[in-house]
Amino acid sequence: MLKLIDVSKNYTVGEFTQVALNKVNLEFRQNEFVTILGPSGCGKTTLLNIVGGLDHYDSGDLIINGKSTKDFEEEEWDMYRNNSIGFIFQSHNLIPHLSVLQNVEMGMTLSGVASSERKQRAIEVLKEVGLADHIYKRPNQLSGGQSQRVAIARALANNPDVVLADEPTGSLDSVTSVQILELIKKIAKDKLVIMVTHNSELAMKYSSRIINLKDGQVVGDSNPVMEAKSNSSTFLLKKTSMSYKTAIISSINNIKTKIGRTLLTAFAGSIGIIGIALILSLSNGLDQEISSFEQEMLAGYPVSIPQNVVDLEKIRSFGIEELTPYPSTDYATAFEMNFTKQNIITKDYIDYVDDYVTNIAPDSISGVKYVHNMNLTLLKNVGTDSFPTYIPLQKDLKDPVEDNTSIFSSSFFTLLPEGNVLQDNYDLIYGTMPVNDVSSGTFQALLVVDEYNRIYKPTLQILGFDTDTLTEFAFSDIVGEKFKLFVGEYTDYVTDVSSGLDLEISGIIRIKDGSNVNLLYNGLGYTSDLTDYILEAYPDQVGDINGIYVYPNDFESKDALKLYLDEYNTKFEADDPARIDYVDQAAVFTSMIRGVIDTVSIVLIAFAGISLVVSSIMIAIITYISVLERIKEIGVLRALGARKKDISRVFNTENLLIGFGAGVVGIGISLLLIIPINLIIENLADVSNVAKLSVLHIVALVLISTVLAFVAGLIPARMASKKDPVIALRTE
Repeated sequence: MLKLIDVSKNYTVGEFTQVALNKVNLEFRQNEFVTILGPSGCGKTTLLNIVGGLDHYDSGDLIINGKSTKDFEEEEWDMYRNNSIGFIFQSHNLIPHLSVLQNVEMGMTLSGVASSERKQRAIEVLKEVGLADHIYKRPNQLSGGQSQRVAIARALANNPDVVLADEPTGSLDSVTSVQILELIKKIAKDKLVIMVTHNSELAMKYSSRIINLKDGQVVGDSNPVMEAKSNSSTFLLKKTSMSYKTAIISSINNIKTKIGRTLLTAFAGSIGIIGIALILSLSNGLDQEISSFEQEMLAGYPVSIPQNVVDLEKIRSFGIEELTPYPSTDYATAFEMNFTKQNIITKDYIDYVDDYVTNIAPDSISGVKYVHNMNLTLLKNVGTDSFPTYIPLQKDLKDPVEDNTSIFSSSFFTLLPEGNVLQDNYDLIYGTMPVNDVSSGTFQALLVVDEYNRIYKPTLQILGFDTDTLTEFAFSDIVGEKFKLFVGEYTDYVTDVSSGLDLEISGIIRIKDGSNVNLLYNGLGYTSDLTDYILEAYPDQVGDINGIYVYPNDFESKDALKLYLDEYNTKFEADDPARIDYVDQAAVFTSMIRGVIDTVSIVLIAFAGISLVVSSIMIAIITYISVLERIKEIGVLRALGARKKDISRVFNTENLLIGFGAGVVGIGISLLLIIPINLIIENLADVSNVAKLSVLHIVALVLISTVLAFVAGLIPARMASKKDPVIALRTE
């Protein structure tokens, strides 16, 4: 079954070489009780380790069922130990954080034996060694003899061909030693048992064969194999693999033995998660508040298509060209500070927008207006009805003087949008809504006050009211005021104003409580009847449309409108002047706020991330300490046939559990901290439930914590997998 041919093994430390085995030739029968005797340092344990595949010979060959092991790979040695060898150690080498049953099952677990069968076989062998009543105990709850019986049960559980016992009674009293040897002798009836011991008396009593070693050579064999027998059996190895379930169970059991340290590690690892979670919850909550604010302001800030639109890209890139500061040149370079882009609003585009408003999605639009520049002059009669004397109050031009450095402009005359947007968002608090008599050229307009019944001083001054001595103006003095509106180019003392249109203030409106709509910022608001009349009667005094303003009903309607407007530009190149840019004033405003919040959040998250790095380093140190504490366990697992990757898997799984725990703890603490944070914000800013942690952020943070812990433990886990099993088993 087993045969050693000229097997030699040397150990070299520095310049000194120790010969452990010197051309050993031995052959073993399929079932016999072999005892190897000899003084300390003669090579007994080395021989046992080579037969068991824990250590490897320098020269010679180990023949297993007729197959040479010279070309064995690491994985084949692992399978050999798991499939064919059962180890019984002097110090028992039970894994302390596993139960008796789990210790016995470990070898079968590596073989891939099904859970139910594994448990049944483990219980059976524990019954054979008299430990049926102790299967759920931990090793530290057993006596020395009971622990060794568990070790024997573990060696037998996977039904090995060879049982190797290294000083199995060395740590036991004489009575218990006899009991253990009786048990081993019973095992040897149908298996090959090779035992190393110093006790020649016990060896003579229980062994069927005694081999004496001295200085690494066989100097005696009481029952050598005299004739070589042909071995017709086929040597097959079953691949070993530790399942993730087994790794998880082992890791959880080990964590339980160090629960205090594990909790501290998880809490330390959670600090960075807590910081990031709180920052994200505030950022997320503020973003939702901004979105809500944006929707409330939607009607007040329409999607506008002005003639001159601010080029945000120019503003963003202004001054960041790759120029050399403080050049030594003797010339100056010209540059332009023009942040506006001109939209060429064609009839085709107007029809495109009007088709959407009137045909495609009329129910999603609450108002629209097409604004023209017109030559208009507002005049007030300071004389009498019989002898009128008109003075100009305000003049608007169809071709206003362009100022490319100015981003904002306003007009005293404001066109009111068509649709329901006015009545839905404003209350008539005095007078009547405008009634126009187009046939006689008589029109009415509205004046707006804010929620505090205030009017801009310049507006009152233009309308002819004395704001220097008065601060309060009766609505009755304002409503009913009449003016002349001259259409055309007005010249003082020359123009005949008798042909002007009659204009009267018919009412005063105020924004509704809770609405953020602002249709009138200054001046008089007139209806489209006036625009239509002037377009028909005085076409030469009207300029092109200088702005289109569309008021969607809600946030979704605004997005649909923007997609529709974007589609118009798809037929033009990026730099084509025919492209029409629109302005979503609410989005521009809120994007600036979001940009500030995002920037601050990123900086804070970066600082919080430092604690994540520190906690990762700490987890790496803890894992390394765990490796040092569990070196013997590593040796035991390798002796049972565990692969290097299985050892790594045990420690990696433990790190994953710690990282996951740190993430869960961090999220739990964060959710608790959010409660007082929201209360404080509500008391200070009167905004409730600002801090909100989304499910996506929760999942992402737990995942980040888990991954970081895994990465942090990779190197210590790799170090554990590279431990020499022979050296690991000697560790105390």
